[in-house]
Amino acid sequence: MKKLIFLMAVLFSVSAIAQENRNTITVVGETETSVEDNSYTILVSLQQILVYEGQGEVEVASVSEVKNNYINKLGDLGIDFSRFRRSTYYEFVSSYGQSRVTEYYFLKTSNKEEVRKIINLKLAGTSIANTEIESKKLTNDELVSLAKKAMDNAKNKAEALAKKMNKTVGDVVGIVDQNTSAQYAQSYGTNRLQSHTVTVSFELQ
Repeated sequence: MKKLIFLMAVLFSVSAIAQENRNTITVVGETETSVEDNSYTILVSLQQILVYEGQGEVEVASVSEVKNNYINKLGDLGIDFSRFRRSTYYEFVSSYGQSRVTEYYFLKTSNKEEVRKIINLKLAGTSIANTEIESKKLTNDELVSLAKKAMDNAKNKAEALAKKMNKTVGDVVGIVDQNTSAQYAQSYGTNRLQSHTVTVSFELQ
């Protein structure tokens, strides 16, 4: 019985060593996916209007007057200002550089036409302080589909390299896929493609 157990242990060890010493080739496969927008957040600055007169500045319009004018002009465009939320946080963090009374409001929307109307509305005392674009997240099915394409690319690359060494590619022995569902748009939106890479190890025969 002891001899049988010893024999099995030796066979297992030899098998494990053979697997560890197996020749492999590891390559990075890649593909690309188009980044799609999901929503837009527009931060609007409303500021009192001051003009220089004599030795100092004189208020021409208070921030409340600027706000009321902005609300009316938005209404003319079919946009209800009640959908906006005040950004107290942004008011606090930007207050150190402000010499005028300023209020910040933001709107999150998925409607591109609304975004265009807001950014093209030019009024005294108002400006666009920031615009954020949130990209659509990939589904599990989309992630799997992209991984498959990247793995096919990896296999083609591995086969080309193996051919140069007079070898052939065997089974897949390892996959590393660190991609997530998150997508990111470029700062200026000129490039809508995002790389999707997978590291694949193949047996080298």
